[in-house]
Amino acid sequence: MTALESAMQALADQLHGVEGARLQRFLRVMRGKEVAVEEHPLQEASQLYFPGLTARPWWDPSTFAWVGGLEQAMPQIRAELEAALSEEVRFSPYEDPGTHDTGYPGWDVLPLYVGGEWLARNADRCPATARALRSTSHGPRQGFFSRLRPGAHIKPHTGGINVVLTCHLPLVVPEGCGIRVGEELRPWDPGRALIFDDSFVHEAWNRGKADRVVLVWDIWHPELTELERKVLARLDVADRQARQGGRP
Repeated sequence: MTALESAMQALADQLHGVEGARLQRFLRVMRGKEVAVEEHPLQEASQLYFPGLTARPWWDPSTFAWVGGLEQAMPQIRAELEAALSEEVRFSPYEDPGTHDTGYPGWDVLPLYVGGEWLARNADRCPATARALRSTSHGPRQGFFSRLRPGAHIKPHTGGINVVLTCHLPLVVPEGCGIRVGEELRPWDPGRALIFDDSFVHEAWNRGKADRVVLVWDIWHPELTELERKVLARLDVADRQARQGGRP
């Protein structure tokens, strides 16, 4: 048992009720003492599974209090995107912050935060966008402008963890674009947020003739308590430092 796991176990031992029970189960799953059984047959939380959380492919954006304000900020966010494109700010191939695996041909991004840490240069260039994302319970992974070129196809895959949801604010959407999560296909409607659980198998494509651009970021699963989020954030930081050989 690592030092962090020992600290988490000591914390879990002091808790009662749902919070304590879920952390105890999470620790057992993490140490291989309990088999993770996903809540939904189409869910694949193979990298990190936190038990007891509602599992559904698509979430209703109207149930999140911050969505209205974020959608109202869409014109400013799109203006900052257009300024970045006109200045030929470099977009890079998507890279998973956990595995460093790159994405798919024709998919590139302009990152705003990675591993929960803001990238000052890009955040300062897009202050309205950064302000809008900070109004949400943005999670520990990453936020970015996502550009999908004509003909590109992000093939079926899973994010592998069930403690966050993925949010999209569509900005530029030509005809011929779509996204499927689980068994349900939905279109992108510019200025209207989509929220889904990317531990379900999902894919996206651009069969149009122009670039599709969406603002993408993660938020904590709404059923996690503040303490559970702090525990998971500490675990994420420790995991990233271990992969980097202990470097912060």
